[in-house]
This record gives sequence, structure tokens and C-alpha cells, in this order.
Amino acid sequence: MTCVPWPGHGAAVRTPCWPGSLTRLPAAICPPTDVTSSRCADRWSRRSTCSTPCRNQAMVDVLVFGPHPDDIEICAGGLVLTLVERGYTVGGVDLTGGESGTRGDAHTRHAEGQRGAELLGLSFRECLGLADGGIRNDEPSRDLVIDVIRRHTPRLVVAPVAIDHHPDHSRSGVLVKEARFLAGCARIGPPGAPHRPGRTLFYPSRELVEPSLIVDISDVFDAKLRAVRAHASQLHAAGSDELPTMIASEGFLTMIEARARHYGAQIGVTHGEPFVVDGPLAVNDPVPAVRDGPQSVFL
Repeated sequence: MTCVPWPGHGAAVRTPCWPGSLTRLPAAICPPTDVTSSRCADRWSRRSTCSTPCRNQAMVDVLVFGPHPDDIEICAGGLVLTLVERGYTVGGVDLTGGESGTRGDAHTRHAEGQRGAELLGLSFRECLGLADGGIRNDEPSRDLVIDVIRRHTPRLVVAPVAIDHHPDHSRSGVLVKEARFLAGCARIGPPGAPHRPGRTLFYPSRELVEPSLIVDISDVFDAKLRAVRAHASQLHAAGSDELPTMIASEGFLTMIEARARHYGAQIGVTHGEPFVVDGPLAVNDPVPAVRDGPQSVFL
């Protein structure tokens, strides 16, 4: 993979990178092999801008969006592992770097995100550099999401459900939903061939939802927890004097398992992940969805 300029623009264009408080940040929107490139690594500074953004061009079957670096693992890690195990290519996109979180810093969270990506088997992980705690469904933000969808041409998009208590999560759901549609409009958004993924799966965080489908993650649940544990700065540490958060509570991993067992029980398996789909699903052959026990029509 290579780092290439934003299509259709010259070096004078100023595009926001990762807003943060550190002097120099890793090039999270580049694949790991490109981080040392002089065109990438030296462009990061305090609330800096990047005149030639580095842009991964890999095409994938599924593109999963998370508001923060740990959300993909926590909310959709089982789905990702299941898809990868079945031979699909999956990419991850963090809308923010999590730089405003109560715990951890931008460097730490970037490293944890890359480790989580490895454990999930993601083909790549990018960060779009939106403001942590300040995600907005505005035109500049939509253009970034439109661009990433057009670059990677996924068949399926996965994003947070738009009814979350965390404003970054709920706004992310609306942002990705609208950008998915607009990415297929040739005269809207940044330069690039139009591409509209078939559907969007929406995942909940803590909210109980009536799922459109539940993915059986029983065989990969332990692997999902290993990926979640990659985000150690966010989790409970005995004797820590850092400010408490829900994720850092001693029982958080137990909560994840309880939730997975709740949804798994609804389809007769030990662990499940719920997803919501807008509108009905088109199925030519319903038999695979019900034969040999509950299965998702997507898998």
C-alpha cells in the first residue's frame, strides 16, 4: 500500500489531520507500513493540518466504523472475527482518535487500536481525525466518510445505532448512514468514483434494542475479549489512581459477556451480537437462514 495525495487537489489544499494535544502523532490514516514514510510521519503536530493526506486504497467487503478506537472491538468485534474467519476482507475506520478520553493519550490509543486491529484480523485501520467528543454530521465530516467509502468500495457498512446515550455514537450513526447514501451520488462530495454500499448494519452500545439480526459469535467470543483487552488504558487496573469510567470499572468485561449471553440466548447459542437494519432484507432463499439452527443471512 502507498500513500497518495487527495485526488484532484494540489499541495496547497489544507485538510485536517488528527486533532490532539501531543507534539507529534502517528499517521493513523496510513497503513502501518507507511507510518515511517517521510510523506506521512512528519506531518503530525499539535492541532496540525496535513497538506498531502495519506490515503489507503485497499478494497474490502465490509467497512466497520467506530466513533473511538475501542468501539469496533467492544460492539462489533465478534462480527468482524466471524467475517474474517469466513474469508471476507474487513476494514476498520475510527472517526476520532479518542484523544479527549478520560484515560489514555493519543499515542497510547493509536497503538492499542493497531493491536486491536491485528487481533481482529482487520485488513487496515484508519482514523479520520474528527474531534473526540465533538463529532458532527456536517458537510466536511460527511465528505471524509464519503471519501473513505469510495476508496474502499465495501459491500456492507457497519456503524453505531443512532439512539446511543453518548453523543459521539448517536451522531456517528446518522453521519455514516447519510454518507453511505451520498457516496453513491456522483456530483456530491470529494472527487472519486461514486459507490453506494448495499446496506448498513447498526450496532448498539449499552442500549437494549430489538435486533433485526443476531450474529452467533460463540466460537470467537474469547478472541473478541482479547481484542477488547488490547485497549488496556481504558480498562480496570488494580491500584490505579486515574479517574473512574464505566469502561474502567472492574466488572466491565463481565458486562460484555452478560450482554453477549443475553442476545445469544435469543437465538439458542451461548454468545451473540445484535444488529439493526433499516428496512426489510431481501432474501432469495430463506432456508439457509433457518436450517441447522439460527444463522444470519449475511454470513
